Amino acid sequence: MMLGIYIHIPFCVKKCGYCDFVSVTDTKLAEAYFSALDKEIALSAKLHPDRVDTVFLGGGTPSLPDEKYIAGLLSRLRAHYAVCEDAEVTLEGNPCTFTPEKLAAYRRHGVNRLSIGFQAAQDELLSLLGRRHTAAQFDEAYDMARAAGFETINVDVIYAIPGQTMRQWEDTLHHVLYKKPEHISAYALKIEDGTPLAGSIRRGEIAPASSDMDADMYGMAQGMLAEKGYINYEVSNFALWDRECRHNLKYWNLGNYLGLGVSAHSNIGNLRFANTDDIAAYINNLKGGGLRYASSQLIDESERKFEYIMLKMRLKQGIAYREYFDLFGEQFEKGRARQIEKAMKYGLVYMDERGVRPTAKGFALQSTLVHVLTEKEGA
Repeated sequence: MMLGIYIHIPFCVKKCGYCDFVSVTDTKLAEAYFSALDKEIALSAKLHPDRVDTVFLGGGTPSLPDEKYIAGLLSRLRAHYAVCEDAEVTLEGNPCTFTPEKLAAYRRHGVNRLSIGFQAAQDELLSLLGRRHTAAQFDEAYDMARAAGFETINVDVIYAIPGQTMRQWEDTLHHVLYKKPEHISAYALKIEDGTPLAGSIRRGEIAPASSDMDADMYGMAQGMLAEKGYINYEVSNFALWDRECRHNLKYWNLGNYLGLGVSAHSNIGNLRFANTDDIAAYINNLKGGGLRYASSQLIDESERKFEYIMLKMRLKQGIAYREYFDLFGEQFEKGRARQIEKAMKYGLVYMDERGVRPTAKGFALQSTLVHVLTEKEGA
């Protein structure tokens, strides 16, 4: 099985008000951090010598540090791993951090897919979210990326932002569609505990979007993007034909992926492990010459079945009977006949000779769908 590699680049100009990912604004740590990453790459390659067909540089803001760090990182990755010639190599970026020089360097060193964080077409909503760019800067960054030769671009957008109207969401979708990216990720805003946005809501300064507004905005995205040929292949992800994110499909298909960098998580077979969330501890661990994971866990078959159902119901392709039987030695359609019938009654899934697939309603009601399909007998 091919391996996917995720590399966490934790540097940001400023932490967004809704973000709970591990990130820092002190770019003076870059030299020490990328040196630690070099050591982790060398050590991990000895433990996981598989061929690599996807690489994803996420953050944080991977486009913030000097391009020399990204160039060196990718060179060393290829020196230690057998990275396929046609590997998908994605880099996330904030519009205000791209330059023609950076984009040219990324291209030279094998980045062939960009993921640009747009989020909203209204500057007041971007300010509310704590974003450091404007809608005009997104347009400039997108055009620069095309001029640099990038043929595969994803654009991230967010809905259910406090105070966001249906018209504003529609305008955001129109703005993105005008640019014609190959891939669009549309996420409902999650209010994470401990973030500035959560604090503003708790103090009554702003009000979260209602569940009805959330559902209506999601339905609008499904309809507008489908009209333009985007396939809703995963709950929050839409792609033109054959332009799905191959790396993220590894997560949803329970594939093998290795996480490098602070707070990065890995899944190899039934083993899960993760690095520390503390950037100083991460750097010091690697200075000492050893891999020290903050956590590790073996997943038993019961939990793996639950994860398989939960993740597969996030995908348009759903659960294939043959694959389920090959993995678990039992027939999904017989072992969960009552649960499937109930999900069909609620309009959450389709069923055919190949397997079980979520409907558009099933996509919108994910938690309900997973609950129904994983119910115990007699529930």
